[in-house]
Amino acid sequence: MKGMGRVYKRYAPAALSKSREALGQVGGSGDLEADIGLCAQQTLEPAFMKYLPRGGRILEAGAGRGRWVFYLRRRGYDVVGMDLARTEIASAKAFDPDVPIEYGNVLQTGYPDRSFEAVISLGVIEHFEDGPRVALAEVRRILKAGGLFLVTVPTQNFMRIALFNRIKSAQTFYRRIKGVELEFEEYRYSRRQFEARLQEAGFVIVDRAPDDFRSPMNMGLYADSRFLQDPQRRWQLNTAGNILNATLNFLSPWLHCSGTLWVCRSP
Repeated sequence: MKGMGRVYKRYAPAALSKSREALGQVGGSGDLEADIGLCAQQTLEPAFMKYLPRGGRILEAGAGRGRWVFYLRRRGYDVVGMDLARTEIASAKAFDPDVPIEYGNVLQTGYPDRSFEAVISLGVIEHFEDGPRVALAEVRRILKAGGLFLVTVPTQNFMRIALFNRIKSAQTFYRRIKGVELEFEEYRYSRRQFEARLQEAGFVIVDRAPDDFRSPMNMGLYADSRFLQDPQRRWQLNTAGNILNATLNFLSPWLHCSGTLWVCRSP
């Protein structure tokens, strides 16, 4: 948008991109029960408990293997899921054949108008290279008047702008020179940029929160730099990473969080 700067666009090797299909910001570990347990460790979980309607029908659009569907249903929420990755749906069904996760496209869900009291979309909309307009319009269509939309996308932060984006851009340049086949992976918006897109789609922003793990776990630094990762423990940082994480958390979690959760209302 004019005056707001360019959205940061990430590319990845095509082979790697295909192998990570539908894993989202919190890639599957192979242990679905462990992945479900991660939900309670995310900084967005309190907002879910605060805003999601206890008596209303909820859709997770882009549910993957359904860790949030399982987590929320265990807490009494009426949640169904949909996803484009049949392998992820099959994994969910193998874990629990009765889980309500079905094949579907978040750009054209097939649900009637005003079907849901709330829609969740976590780490999905940033993957559409044409931008979020179509997906946001579809969410508006299937939400009831006054319904809630809880959405996350990876967002720019101090560490990404100062360091990690520069490293990733250099990697992309090097891969292009070497002839590596690349594919679009995701956009990383500033909070201002994505809020403008939500408002253009007609949503009223109610609240926002950092999307990451509670310390000492971490998503943003862990995903952005393998040199800060603990080699043995998933979503845990090494000594240098823990020191950096603690320092940045003391100053502000917005300096290095993986993304942003917006809670929006449909008029």
